Amino acid sequence: MRLRSLLVGATMLAMASAALCAGPAINAETSDAGDPIINPTLVSEIREKSTVRSIIQLKPGQSVKAVAADVEKASEGGRVLEAARSPHFFVAEVDGATLARLRRDTRVQSVYKDELSVPFLDNSTRVIRSVEANRAGWNGTGTTIAVLDTGIDRDHPFFAGRIADEACFSSSNNQDGSVSLCPNNQPSQTGLGAADAETAQCLVDGRNACSHGTHVAGIAAGKMVTGAPANGVAPEARLLPIQVFSRIDNAATCAAGGASAPCFLSYTSDQKLALEYVARVARTLNIAAVNLSLGSGRGYTEACDTDPSAAGVKPEFDALAGLGVASVVAAGNAGLPNAVSAPACISTAVTVGATDDRDAIAPFSNRGSLLDLFAPGVAIMSSVPDDAYGEKSGTSMAAPHVAGAFALLRQEYPNFTVVQSLQRLQTTGTPIRFNASGTAVAVSRIDLERATATTRAPADPRV
Repeated sequence: MRLRSLLVGATMLAMASAALCAGPAINAETSDAGDPIINPTLVSEIREKSTVRSIIQLKPGQSVKAVAADVEKASEGGRVLEAARSPHFFVAEVDGATLARLRRDTRVQSVYKDELSVPFLDNSTRVIRSVEANRAGWNGTGTTIAVLDTGIDRDHPFFAGRIADEACFSSSNNQDGSVSLCPNNQPSQTGLGAADAETAQCLVDGRNACSHGTHVAGIAAGKMVTGAPANGVAPEARLLPIQVFSRIDNAATCAAGGASAPCFLSYTSDQKLALEYVARVARTLNIAAVNLSLGSGRGYTEACDTDPSAAGVKPEFDALAGLGVASVVAAGNAGLPNAVSAPACISTAVTVGATDDRDAIAPFSNRGSLLDLFAPGVAIMSSVPDDAYGEKSGTSMAAPHVAGAFALLRQEYPNFTVVQSLQRLQTTGTPIRFNASGTAVAVSRIDLERATATTRAPADPRV
């Protein structure tokens, strides 16, 4: 079980947390004397394309500046793209000669492609009984939920007065045809207004194509106002929206992600920078969870921790867990019977599948033994840009129900670890049983009335 993996790593995560308090040391590993891990698919792609935008993850204590300087000297074809925004990794265009140099560099932990992720596409709060939990006083007061997505309609009445801060990490790259969505047109921006989804780059044929993040944020922490369908799960929690997507105008890049141009995709490197930012402000803002309703890659039947291409954000997930912050990730929408997407396949992710209002598994939802929880994800009504509301379906919509649940549990049980909160949600939830490629699996759909009850609630009579 994934919970067992989290429990085994609890001591290591506590050590990572202590290091973060002194100044974030995101890598969960404390030592590594092995050779760099080179992703095999990167090697073949470099042969095809000559150069590939890649992430160079360093071992703890190594200097980004020093390694980046050596990469610049390795070849005329390779070049460093960004080496100033993180002390733990940098991004470079890597060719064959540069990769050969990196293979011999003992300061390097791994080298892998900077993958692009896609965003996974009324009364779901009644199903998970957060309404009852809210009435009992558990509404997320004093907590914050971070949402890594396509930004937010920051003046939407559903969020009035509860946006704690904003940030944007959005790369531009000529080869991919990507353009930053940060309002300042730079690769990063922090402070109020940084995650604004109502910008010119978000407009496609006169409509706002960055509605996904606003919808997700509303599910997690929308607060009832005139015209709204209902409260979100944690209506008194604050929000930390972070824009991690870029606009892609290159038809070939969009097609590789299953979309037509223009499309909106997220670089792994931008997700890593955003998660590092969350770690820096986690204690100040009392962040209970970070929501990632995005993903990429093939389906994984086992934890993908040893695959650097799929587990690029694992060091950041590990560190956040050490700080008590749950990394809540959508399982993906390929309808796989026993597999989930990346980064949902990481062992320290809280991976969420989607059900409908009758507790049937949504046909599009990935599922299997890597799943931690279910939540509603079919025809969910929530906020969209221009102060409006609309329906969306997907594991994207299921994940923020769980992110909001972690906020409620942080309010009631402020000293709970991520493991303890996850275990509480699992043991008080409604079991959803299914067949995962011949294996019988039971995964809980969250029930927040029981999860926030002072004592263990009796079994759901519907089960």
